Amino acid sequence: MATYNANPHTNKVGELQSQVDDVKNIMTQNIDRVLERGERLDDLIVKTDDLQATAESFQKTSTKIARKMWWKNTKMIIIIVVIVAVIVLIIILLATGVIPT
Repeated sequence: MATYNANPHTNKVGELQSQVDDVKNIMTQNIDRVLERGERLDDLIVKTDDLQATAESFQKTSTKIARKMWWKNTKMIIIIVVIVAVIVLIIILLATGVIPT
């Protein structure tokens, strides 16, 4: 037993085994981190897809609303022009005496 403990070759094997165990632990930790990162990337991809779908929906809705508001604005302008034209016509007819006062 004394010769086994005194053998320097055995100590080197023990040191190498210890280093291998350390490297193995570090690699296991690295693999765990990579897997966690992969899961986070998958979550990020899902969130990105959801955001893209929401953005497309928002764009379609905003385009519809913009068109609707443009038509509403155009109708309002037409109504105002017609009212002003009627008022101007009434003033002209009153001024020329076509409509008696």
